[in-house]
Amino acid sequence: MKVFVIKNEQHSLFEEQIRLLHERFGYYKEYLVPADGWTLAQMQEHIAFLSQNADTIVFASPIPYMIKQLSRYNYLRVFVFHNDKREKRVLPDGRVIQTVASTGWQLV
Repeated sequence: MKVFVIKNEQHSLFEEQIRLLHERFGYYKEYLVPADGWTLAQMQEHIAFLSQNADTIVFASPIPYMIKQLSRYNYLRVFVFHNDKREKRVLPDGRVIQTVASTGWQLV
């Protein structure tokens, strides 16, 4: 099984995400997206490559167009990471923001 995990090159997977990937698939390869993203034409090239070389694709960094297009291939399994949990953080200037928690991840 060829599993590719698509993620932005500036992001890191949480420990729980890595554990879920190993439990579900064993081996996987990270497929890195440049920090400034891809053009539509570049995405289409990556879609063509992935549709020929992958059995399973996991989006750790969501790219809606690619999710839509790759989901159309009946022979590909496409997953995304999902997390309902949020954590409150207080910024130095006093503002409170919500961030995704490091736990509570699901592969859906």
